[in-house]
Amino acid sequence: MILNGTKNEKMKVGVALLIAGFITAIFVLFVDIRPKISPDFFFGSDDPEIAETKEIARLFPAEEFLVISVESPNIYGSRYRTEIKKMTDRLLRLPGFSRVISISNGPASVKSAKDSPFWRPLLINTDESATLIIAFLARDAASAQVAVAEEAISGFKEKSSISGIYLSGMPFIVDQIRKSLVQDAKLFSTSVLILFAVLLMIIYRSPTIALGASLSGISAIFLTLIVLFLLKQPVGILTANLAIIIFVLVQSQVIYLTNNWSRGEVDGAAITARQAVRKTFPASFWCSVTTFLGFLSLLFVSAEPLRQLGVGGIVGVIAALLCCYVIFPPFLSVATRRKSQRKFAKGFPVKGMRFVQYTGAVFLIVCTVLFSPGLFKLDTDPSLFTYFEKGGEIETGLTTIDQNGGSSPLQLVVSLKDGAWLHSEESYKKLWDLHNSLTKINQVGTVLSLPALMAEANEHPLAFLIPWRQIVMLLSLDANQKVIENFLSEDRTQALFLLRMKEADRSKPRLIVIENIEKMVKENGFRLDHSGGVYILQARLATLVGSSLTTGIVSLLGLFLAIAFFITRNWRLSLAMFAAASIVPVISLGGIGILSVPLDIISAPAISVTVGLAVDALIHLALAVSRKSDKRHSPDIWKQAVREQGTGILTSTGIIFIGFLVFSLSGFPPTTRFGVIVIVGSVLAGIGSLTFFPILSNLLSKAPKE
Repeated sequence: MILNGTKNEKMKVGVALLIAGFITAIFVLFVDIRPKISPDFFFGSDDPEIAETKEIARLFPAEEFLVISVESPNIYGSRYRTEIKKMTDRLLRLPGFSRVISISNGPASVKSAKDSPFWRPLLINTDESATLIIAFLARDAASAQVAVAEEAISGFKEKSSISGIYLSGMPFIVDQIRKSLVQDAKLFSTSVLILFAVLLMIIYRSPTIALGASLSGISAIFLTLIVLFLLKQPVGILTANLAIIIFVLVQSQVIYLTNNWSRGEVDGAAITARQAVRKTFPASFWCSVTTFLGFLSLLFVSAEPLRQLGVGGIVGVIAALLCCYVIFPPFLSVATRRKSQRKFAKGFPVKGMRFVQYTGAVFLIVCTVLFSPGLFKLDTDPSLFTYFEKGGEIETGLTTIDQNGGSSPLQLVVSLKDGAWLHSEESYKKLWDLHNSLTKINQVGTVLSLPALMAEANEHPLAFLIPWRQIVMLLSLDANQKVIENFLSEDRTQALFLLRMKEADRSKPRLIVIENIEKMVKENGFRLDHSGGVYILQARLATLVGSSLTTGIVSLLGLFLAIAFFITRNWRLSLAMFAAASIVPVISLGGIGILSVPLDIISAPAISVTVGLAVDALIHLALAVSRKSDKRHSPDIWKQAVREQGTGILTSTGIIFIGFLVFSLSGFPPTTRFGVIVIVGSVLAGIGSLTFFPILSNLLSKAPKE
């Protein structure tokens, strides 16, 4: 790489390199970027949505658990039972596991478990193809123990009496999500960085520009993570996406800055670089303000991952703007401007532009009409299985367990409407009626409850001699592991029903399923005091993702409209900018709804990224129009503005399109969906800014003025 320019300009490059190196050193030495994901990663510990779950944990202390499904051609065989006992004993010897329940240490035999109202739903699959091992472990070490458990049971897969072993449970699901995020962060984030650098090198034919752009993007990511570390913000489920968002923010402005530098009329890279900065910075600043305010709106959402993204986005926007205009310009000052670069920058075609613009505008309008109905079909409440590759080993295992008893925990704490004690025979009958009613709901896989436990205890030959309250007292003794405390409160007025809900083939949103369950509780004469667990947290998260999409995008577009009017002082031009930006999320979300693509919490933020890309292009183009003349309705001025900024818009669209194609290779579906949404959105943003925006602006400008 050959650096041109004066000694002073080369010294500025040296300073930029020192700044980038210092930021990198601080990041490497002090910042821990390992994701911190807990089983209740959907919400923070102080969020009102999780208060119910915490109250249930206080009333009925419980641990996290792994569900291990062990399949066999014959679950009643002696060899199978022997292997289950060995597996159970091995898990019990592992540090971190408090207790393990299986057919080898719970019921007297598999046949007795089959006939038990308590053991059958807990340990035997509905089709009797497998039995379950329930391994309990401490909540704070749950994720770390998953790999230990996997290694401990791996050797049993080759046994002749065992035909398959699958894992489920929130610790397992969380650990698999964490592994996928780490793998994607290492592989795809790095790949995107390299691909962006190569594409910039090819387009501008300058290793200096490619190096400067890469350093600016990487430094912005590192600087953001350093600030978040100082603010004691944990690395969460959306941090990997945040890094890519920041890099895109930098590269988008770098491309417009380089485009204006390439078009410079004055000889001398340093002077042209300063002119490019003065021309580009106002648009970059207002783009950053719009994006900043969009991230600011996420701070008021209850879901902790979205709040973390909001904080990270706010810091990232500032870091991106600083790195773009502190680290990158010195590299432009010493880069070589080739004639081919000037020709490329000035060579945006204007011949036939009118036809292309009308064609593009019609295309977007047709897409808007076709895809708008999809806005009412968005699936913001997808199954947990959509986080894993369909047909893959993990998804297959989770589905297998789900089909045989459910997989997502839902906890219900009930009491009689009159507040009576629940350890009487009369109360037991009412509880048993509720238990049976719950098992008839399609989405309920397994129900574990006080009446099922009492029914098991009542199977003892001498149970008929013991009063009902005495049985409850005996089950609360240490000799019986105080098992009653898992289902009956200390004051004997509240009972816990633990449901394993089915995730697969769910046709209704979780909230509707929960409402039906609450209605059934009331119909059976009980009051629902508390409801919690992963199932209800996911239901509330789905509501928050949907509402944050709506309010976030609407507020972002509203802010953009205000900013557009402030910088153009022309309400017609502002309305055209607003309409062009609105098309991007409408078509993107509509298409997602029409195609029934799951919109999970990881992929949903991609919509905001696409709106940001549209805002960038529109502001740069609008300010180019403003610079040309105050008569913004002139077709010739629009041609000049499109000629000036069109290359930058197309370059930005093309680079983002190609760069995010890498995400289609991910084995983690949320990452793939994130990438595809950004790709589609970037194309829509490019088409909308270069076709729909000029056409609509001219039409509005020709309208009769008041």
